[in-house]
Amino acid sequence: MLLAIHGLGSESGAMRGYLEGAVPAGVQVLAPDLRAHGASPLIGEPDDFALEAMADEVAAELIRVGDGSPVSIVGVSLGAAIAAMIARSGRFPLDRVALVRPAFTSEPLPPNLTVFPLIGRLLEEHPRRALDQLRASGAWRAIAHESLAHARALEDQVTQPRAAERRIRLLEIPRNAAYRDGELRIAAPTVVLASPRDPVHPLHVAEAWRDELGVRMLVSPARDDGEAAMMAWFRQQLGSFLVGIR
Repeated sequence: MLLAIHGLGSESGAMRGYLEGAVPAGVQVLAPDLRAHGASPLIGEPDDFALEAMADEVAAELIRVGDGSPVSIVGVSLGAAIAAMIARSGRFPLDRVALVRPAFTSEPLPPNLTVFPLIGRLLEEHPRRALDQLRASGAWRAIAHESLAHARALEDQVTQPRAAERRIRLLEIPRNAAYRDGELRIAAPTVVLASPRDPVHPLHVAEAWRDELGVRMLVSPARDDGEAAMMAWFRQQLGSFLVGIR
């Protein structure tokens, strides 16, 4: 079985862009919508957005649909942090783990994630003008200076359905640390896949995950040089990594 976990402010359907054609035929894929994302009806309180609580919810779904066979995991951004937490829990036999564009670190609210609580506050205080306020902010402009493609992608956090209603996810989730220094270990073959010129998922964060895990890291083409080429690269790398899973 393959467990596919999406990123902050995304939804399960986005995982198709990474996995289409990359998953061996016959492999069951579980791609849940995290709390306050996609089709999930759940929102909740701040404690519900602790990484441990979110990982427990995903693990409960995996228990519900799983058959006890080894699990492979692909997690993107927030999904990478949750994937690592589930992989390290010892609750499931593991086959392999792919951590894609990790964004969370050993510290709560690292600089690369501070734009998300900003968006959450704008959705709370200026819901009708949140997009204009975001574009006028120093945080958005700094990201756009490095990567206009990633700055434009952040606008989806404002314009997607139920964005204001679900703003708590942007306020609370970035406050999580993904691991403690020296304690990030996964007892299965693991790879880190990263992107250059990505201010939300910076290379130095991926490099820290690589060094903590002691695994290889591969770097994609930049999103600003063509999103289609970047996503094709991810599918190719994941396809190679997932050969032989059941």
